[in-house]
Amino acid sequence: MDRSRPARISASDFRALMSGRKAGAPSRTAHRAWAERAKSQAASEPHRVVLPFLPPSVNKLFATVRDKNTGTIKRVLTTEARRIRRLILALVSGTADPDRLYELRVDVHLRAFTADGAVRKVDLTNRIKFLEDTLCAALGIDDSRIFAVTMRKLHSDTEQTVIELRPLANQTGQDAA
Repeated sequence: MDRSRPARISASDFRALMSGRKAGAPSRTAHRAWAERAKSQAASEPHRVVLPFLPPSVNKLFATVRDKNTGTIKRVLTTEARRIRRLILALVSGTADPDRLYELRVDVHLRAFTADGAVRKVDLTNRIKFLEDTLCAALGIDDSRIFAVTMRKLHSDTEQTVIELRPLANQTGQDAA
């Protein structure tokens, strides 16, 4: 599986993604800064990524566009989804063993309750596939190697997403399935 890094992304785009706000126009910052940043945040196993925002929902992942030349209608990733994918690819360092089985843990920190104590309607299950695909692409493994997924919604005043990919404790395929 190809593990490509972003060719160019500006420092302001990186800061904007890390702070959870919208980014401006991309500048011509060299790729080396991203590679160094990814190396400094490297974790061997488990692979761990902390995002200071919520993952995008399926509703905000894709846009429908018409090809100017052929008139064909296509579904493409939105600009925000492409930026988040580049950020995750840059933050993840190393590779994972493509022959092992893995467990994915996602903790989403957000305001889960309203001021009067009612539960906020935030659906987490439609946000997991994008994270899973992007993390697996960054680590060079197929997402079919993930045999367990744990996703938790945690009440917090600040939004944050913690993603961990750990080797599955029981490595025999038939027991895991």
